[in-house]
Amino acid sequence: MKKLFPFLAGMALLGGPYVADGAPMDSFAQNGLQTRAGMQLQVSTDNESGLHFTLREAENYALFNHPQIASAQLTADAVHQQIREARSAFFPQVYGESTSVYAPPDTRLSALSGLNNPTIYSRQSDGVVVNQLITDFGHTYDLTEAAKFRAGAASARADVARAVVILAVDQAYFGLLRAQTIQRVAEETVKTRQTAFDQVEVLVKNQLKSTLDESFDQVALSQAKLLLLQSQSGVEEAEATLSTAMGFPDAQHFVLTDVPLDLDFPATDDALEQAALNQRPELAALRNDADAAHRFAEAQQSDQYPKVTAMAAGGVNPVTDDRQLDHSYYAAGINVEIPLATGGNLDAQKQEARLLQRAADDNVIDAQNTISRDVRVAWLNLTTAKERLGVTAELVGNAAEAQKLADARYRLGTSSIVEFTQAELDYTEAELEDAGARYDFQTDRSLLDFATGSRH
Repeated sequence: MKKLFPFLAGMALLGGPYVADGAPMDSFAQNGLQTRAGMQLQVSTDNESGLHFTLREAENYALFNHPQIASAQLTADAVHQQIREARSAFFPQVYGESTSVYAPPDTRLSALSGLNNPTIYSRQSDGVVVNQLITDFGHTYDLTEAAKFRAGAASARADVARAVVILAVDQAYFGLLRAQTIQRVAEETVKTRQTAFDQVEVLVKNQLKSTLDESFDQVALSQAKLLLLQSQSGVEEAEATLSTAMGFPDAQHFVLTDVPLDLDFPATDDALEQAALNQRPELAALRNDADAAHRFAEAQQSDQYPKVTAMAAGGVNPVTDDRQLDHSYYAAGINVEIPLATGGNLDAQKQEARLLQRAADDNVIDAQNTISRDVRVAWLNLTTAKERLGVTAELVGNAAEAQKLADARYRLGTSSIVEFTQAELDYTEAELEDAGARYDFQTDRSLLDFATGSRH
């Protein structure tokens, strides 16, 4: 029914004024930010100066301000206009015409580019021409459906952009927390080793310790200061990364709220794989592309059928020779266009569309395989990261105990400075490993959420 009566089908498809998926990016972002009272964008007045964000606030800020998301949404809105473009062929095409001609009496044109009436009269005419498609046996309808699927693919790719931005924010957020933790560990290490060096320096002056002890403590203090310098540089780099991920034009200073560990996730990856195949926006976009390719192939197939069009024209001749032309005119008719021979053009278009359809189907299969692999790898990495948490926690406890014993033994004079400094180094490395394990787990958790398509 829709393929044979495109005018009625077009009315049914139109329904009402076109509205793109979601509001325009600028108004949508503005309304969203107005409703988020908890988002702190002002510099704090306490001792910790900087922008205060929780993880969710950072994600929401990026969703409303990142140019990558704005670009993807605007592109999706633009692609939605293709639906209207394709659907416009269902409706009457109305054109106004005005013609002014001067020709000497009894003018006849003998050399023409087509089989037309060679008689030309002097006149000034104004009129309207109306064309209405009656049927093209589904060609326009299939083009409209293909445009709908392309619009769906563009919307899904906007979701992909959101998911990518959220993942980048999560990784940068946990990267900055890790860098700040390392800096705190470095600061505490410098403070501890400076105190130890000062004590040893006094003991050396009183000839209670050798200069070798002082030298070892000096080396340990220098190593701690070097670690502090590296950690400060790491914090600045991490802040720049987070600023870019959130859509800031320049680097900001942040005061972030730590995120509690969520150790609860499925024991197997089977359910996660199925969820990813249902939720990943990349796969949804490719499926829409494949559906669009199918409908476009059908449109190219139907292009070889006749096209039936109704035409009408009417107007007035305010300036004319009354003996030759009336002061008004009108006409109507039906035109049937049948493609008989096109030099292979229609067949080539049909074959091209079928090949592109098969390619789109293969893209979907390849994406499904890739997504299944990504989920399995992300789940395995998260499982390993969870086990690493327990190991590093035990490592910190053992290193702390060893450091205390080494300190006590060194103060009693029953161990050397080498044993003491090595115990301090082991404790510092254990703290760094523990910080790395914690935020690696958080990052791997975000990667698993991304792989399953649950964050967009």
